[in-house]
Amino acid sequence: MSGCLPASQRIGVWFGQGLHSALAARAAWGQLQAEYPGADWVLFGPLGRLFLFEMDERVPAYIPLRALEPRRPAQSRLSYYLEKRAQFKKLRGLKLELCIGVSALDASPELNQLAAAQFQHVQKMLGVGGKFIQQELSVFFQAERPLLQAGPQALAYATQLYRKTPPSLTKAVVLLYAEENAPGLDMQWQALHDSLAQLGSNVHLTVAAVVGDNRLLARQLSTHHPDWLQLGLPQAMGLIAYADRVICASEAITLICAEMGRSDRLLLVKSHS
Repeated sequence: MSGCLPASQRIGVWFGQGLHSALAARAAWGQLQAEYPGADWVLFGPLGRLFLFEMDERVPAYIPLRALEPRRPAQSRLSYYLEKRAQFKKLRGLKLELCIGVSALDASPELNQLAAAQFQHVQKMLGVGGKFIQQELSVFFQAERPLLQAGPQALAYATQLYRKTPPSLTKAVVLLYAEENAPGLDMQWQALHDSLAQLGSNVHLTVAAVVGDNRLLARQLSTHHPDWLQLGLPQAMGLIAYADRVICASEAITLICAEMGRSDRLLLVKSHS
């Protein structure tokens, strides 16, 4: 079927939860477009990963899937089910020719099976055929792709933060990552604290915890580490874009820096390995 689609046909690309699968979908995008030239494209994923495609001109449409989000607080199971079903009913109006699932292989076979099952459910609800691509993230990364860019709001956040920083100072940011399977923030902080001496003098140091929507953790940090910034991964990308040095002990931040072309600014402590 590759290369045989008329221009009026539309193809969906799906990826599930997890930063790795989002980055895999981003890396696979160019190759998929080459396989199906002339098609219209729509990307399905979690709302929380939209920022990774915000500045990507190759992606014309991103639709957050309710099925990939948890129930809202106090939302009943029935309401959640009906909400998901109503969205899929609307999405059938896209009249997709096929849907392609993209998933980065996890160390857990159970999570790999779950991703495959989720994609099969999406296909069933959309009433469309397709294929499922699941392989190591390193294999996806062999494809050429544009640099990942921070969005305008993230850049504005960083601009505001650094607006009074003298140009003579090195802007260094410590990024502690609290999402997915990362080590605890205190463990990350202890792992990299001794490395801060490598920065030398004349440094403007910012410590930021990427907590996302974890309100409980945010309250704990406000009590125990009130001097740490609390932000999401989109804002962290803004800091990475502006900083002269990025210090982290997280694989996720390392991957984001690499995708942004900022690996040369990393001071990495591999507590995640």
